[in-house]
Amino acid sequence: MSQPQEPTPPFSYDLTLKSIFAEPDVARDLIAFLATSLCPELQGWVPVRVVAGSAVTTDPNEPPHQSEGHRDLVWLLAHGDGSEEQLLHLEFQSQRDRGMSGRMFDYALKMSPSLRGLEICGLVVNTGLRSFRPWWVPVQSVAGSYRYGFREGLLLDIHDYRVPGLPGGEHPLPPDNLVSSVVALARVQAGMKLEQRGAAELVLPVLQVLIPRALASTETLREGLGAWFKTGFGELLDDQPDLRAALSKITYIEEVEAVMYTFGQYVADKEKEGETRGEARGEARGEARGEARGVIQGRKQFLLEFIRQVWSDAEAERCARELDTAELHDLPDIAGLMADQAAGRPPRLRTNGRTKPRT
Repeated sequence: MSQPQEPTPPFSYDLTLKSIFAEPDVARDLIAFLATSLCPELQGWVPVRVVAGSAVTTDPNEPPHQSEGHRDLVWLLAHGDGSEEQLLHLEFQSQRDRGMSGRMFDYALKMSPSLRGLEICGLVVNTGLRSFRPWWVPVQSVAGSYRYGFREGLLLDIHDYRVPGLPGGEHPLPPDNLVSSVVALARVQAGMKLEQRGAAELVLPVLQVLIPRALASTETLREGLGAWFKTGFGELLDDQPDLRAALSKITYIEEVEAVMYTFGQYVADKEKEGETRGEARGEARGEARGEARGVIQGRKQFLLEFIRQVWSDAEAERCARELDTAELHDLPDIAGLMADQAAGRPPRLRTNGRTKPRT
């Protein structure tokens, strides 16, 4: 008698975030993000390599889907000519932890002997539903003495930053920064979990900023961001199995049409629920139609950005005219455009009766 198969392990939200922040492009933007306000003393420091933990590998098809060799993520940073070095230790939290200070201090004490001579800058990243309380770092009150005091540890709390359409947030997000987009997307995710009105509608505007920057980065980053939608957003669609199934098929973030369609449909379904309850029926219908138009327009913009980066501005301008007249079912997908690129062909639309397929 055959043994029952083990359930496929789910993607891990914690490992997904570690895989994203283990990317050099994200680490560089993280340092720039922190240096703008939270930690000005990081100005001029650059990430060199990951020295401990979270070399997360992802396989979207075969279990285990994600695996890592270490628990923590530590970057070696260098300054100037490289003669100055320090460590940046990242700890990701989704809920408050009273023992955070002790955990961070204990990790520093147990640092690998080859790294113990370096100063450690600890950073807690809170992506949870609520703001995080301060954690504390012991420091020498008098240099060279055994007298210690405490100061607040470095904390990147997504709730401290403003995202248009969500309540709260004191500080603006730095522009043109991958970490800003990650913070914004994490805030939207938290808003959806808290059932904040309109939070799901913000997924598409955030992606409009994030995806062009991700397309210019590494394959592993795009894969990590794609995994985020499997883990962080799939669970929000438990009551909509068809939409959740659509998300589960995503491997790379550039599969934007699947992401946008899924969340556009999610918003439209919520509007329909409102109509059946008799809540502002006429207004809800108008908003649903407007959302559908927004999804189509957003997809067109993403496709044009992809064509611009892979081919040229001139090719994007040519395609823009064709996309303007195309319906939703006529739009190409990213996989088709990548096949065109591999074959050395110009980007092509699907046959739509108004444009001629290019040979």
